Amino acid sequence: MLSPPLENSRVVAPPAPIERSGRFDFIDAAKAIGIVLVVLGHAPGAPSGVVTLIYSLHMPLFFFLSGFLMSPARADAPLRTTIVRTGRALLVPYAFFFAVSLVYWLATRDLGARAAKFAGLQTSDALHGVVTGLSGELFINPVLWFFPCLFVCQLLYAVVRRVFDARGALAVLAVFALALLAFTLPWTLRWPWGLDIAWIAAVFYAAGHWWRVSGWSPRLSGPAEWLAAVVVIAAWLAMAGTQGRVDLAQANFGNLPLLFVPCAAAGIVLVLAAARSLPASGALRWLSDNSLVIFPLHPLLINAASGAAKGLGAGPYGPLAWVLLSAWALAACVPIAWMLRRFVPEVLGAPRLALTTSRGAA
Repeated sequence: MLSPPLENSRVVAPPAPIERSGRFDFIDAAKAIGIVLVVLGHAPGAPSGVVTLIYSLHMPLFFFLSGFLMSPARADAPLRTTIVRTGRALLVPYAFFFAVSLVYWLATRDLGARAAKFAGLQTSDALHGVVTGLSGELFINPVLWFFPCLFVCQLLYAVVRRVFDARGALAVLAVFALALLAFTLPWTLRWPWGLDIAWIAAVFYAAGHWWRVSGWSPRLSGPAEWLAAVVVIAAWLAMAGTQGRVDLAQANFGNLPLLFVPCAAAGIVLVLAAARSLPASGALRWLSDNSLVIFPLHPLLINAASGAAKGLGAGPYGPLAWVLLSAWALAACVPIAWMLRRFVPEVLGAPRLALTTSRGAA
């Protein structure tokens, strides 16, 4: 949602290499597809059916990719090391982008329709949201929920991996998640930092890590694969249509919660197959490398542009505005990402030493 703070996709000697190079190009493509879907899913004017399809898979996809990018060595690291490393990778950008969102909210909350929307809300209410980490209470930027939830998800997986191997961890978490979806009452009481939905998200995280270890990958390379893709597409569309609009962040698992996991899984397989079929490109790599910037900032950029358009008398948004606002959010992140990497690389997980070396080379 998110990408969000995923480990860099440069890896060293994976146990079952899917690519011969030191970088998984198809993972770059999958992250690029995912972050574009996130932006499209949040921009106003999108057709409701398209939003339903996007929400059926986009956040599970990022949990899956996060699990894939967890190297086997890191998965087996001591729990204390995992906590420190994960906290640095996720909670530092969480705090930074919350601060950026808070400044934007304070500057714009009294403008136009936002004045009525945020009437009565104070800075203390915004700070309460960063403590709970729930999207509904992170009203200054709801997408920030992903950071603390992924933090909890990674620690949960690390604990389970102390007992089971990758395959066993996936099986245990899948059974537990399906039991939660099948037998729990409607989730009206939310737990902070995604402690409730992290059990569901952990299934996708575990699947991603197991897939990394197994080395299997879908590829559209022949008639059989294309036929399988048609079957998976049909199943995904049928399940998404049955489910209706879902939202992992809101613990909304649709009309038939048991379909949430298989529907998302089908969508993820399709994205991975499409990613394997795309040639490597600079655009895909840029989107992948800067997804951590795009994910938390695109709602603010879309809001700023749509607010300006309304101020100029723009009418109701349609598909054209949806595409234009999405393109604007992605384009605006180009200079922002450059500035962040140059001046505050630590919030993106890059060491200051890398910045100094870059400047010296220039």
